[in-house]
Amino acid sequence: MLAAVALAAVVAGCAHDVIAHYPSIRGEPTSTLVLLFAPPASDVAVSVDGLLVTNEAHTGRVIVDGVPIGTREVMVAANGTDKDIRVWVGGDHATTVPLGVPDAGVGFFKTVAATILTLLVYSWLKI
Repeated sequence: MLAAVALAAVVAGCAHDVIAHYPSIRGEPTSTLVLLFAPPASDVAVSVDGLLVTNEAHTGRVIVDGVPIGTREVMVAANGTDKDIRVWVGGDHATTVPLGVPDAGVGFFKTVAATILTLLVYSWLKI
């Protein structure tokens, strides 16, 4: 019984691929957009041209099918950071965009430590 609970906890904590569908107009030429996160990210939200396609996901890959061909505005939020990018989505094959995101666990502490260090150095130089 304990093994089953441990297995369920491990599987629930693993990042899974998220597959979403963009609500394109019927008959419009479309393709697929793939967003790859390195490392896998938490609280992932993705919008394409202002339309939310996924929210609050823990994933290493978001696959959005039905995206109209052309330049698209993609907004990604993950691990407390956000990025706004313009992507050309082509029709021959899936368009893949690798995204580096900071680790969710230590990013905040690194920022606080860097801020404190900056203040200390600045105050030391002003004396």
